[in-house]
Amino acid sequence: MDPETYLAPYRVHSSEMRLHVRDLRLARRTALRRKLRNRLGWAIVEMGLRVLPAGAAGRPARAPRPA
Repeated sequence: MDPETYLAPYRVHSSEMRLHVRDLRLARRTALRRKLRNRLGWAIVEMGLRVLPAGAAGRPARAPRPA
């Protein structure tokens, strides 16, 4: 028998595995970006809360004065 017949399924499986690994890497990179964006967003919120004067969070904003 021809040895190529035995190797054909391995070639197909190998290419499928490469595609699967590529998809997993892309998903991991996306998850890392999402996690970083989430942490950065909360850090910005926390910094904004520290910048506000004490007790300002409960008061409504001042209405603009007419000119």
